[in-house]
Amino acid sequence: MSTTGDTQDGILDAVQSVIVREGVRGASMRQVANEADVSLGLLSYHFDDKDSLIMAAFSRATSTLLDASGDAAALVDDPDEKVKAFLRGSFAPEFLNSDYLRLRVSLWAVSLTDPELAKVDSHYYDRYASSMKTIIGEARPGLSADEIARRTGDVIAYTNGLWLDWARFNDDVALERGLQRAETMALES
Repeated sequence: MSTTGDTQDGILDAVQSVIVREGVRGASMRQVANEADVSLGLLSYHFDDKDSLIMAAFSRATSTLLDASGDAAALVDDPDEKVKAFLRGSFAPEFLNSDYLRLRVSLWAVSLTDPELAKVDSHYYDRYASSMKTIIGEARPGLSADEIARRTGDVIAYTNGLWLDWARFNDDVALERGLQRAETMALES
């Protein structure tokens, strides 16, 4: 027998699949229920409406990414290597696939027009940036807070571009070169 968490995970897997296939606008409660192989009533028991489904999908996708970066950084002690591991954590194979990247782009696009989703997006961005600022500051303690913030913003913008470039071309060599450049941007003396 499945637990509530298993059911919610299955539903979130389904909503993410539907968003990837149909886009956010094309996703409906009925499609998600069909994809998850649950009744519309059970879906409605777990999620009030389409907006709450989209919000949960966005939160889950972003939390997973943040956790991967943090977990990767936690595995190393050297401050420079911690920065590198943090950056590379968001480029783990589970995130370097066209479905995940389509999901992220769809959710980013919706956050531009949905104030509630924009708040969630901002919350996760701030958490990611805060973690990056901390580890850059630990690796380069002589930098000012303003310089750490500038580097963090530059690295995040740059790595978002790497994601999009990889999604278009699947060029692992260019990705590796780009990740090395992002590391240099974060760690230059």
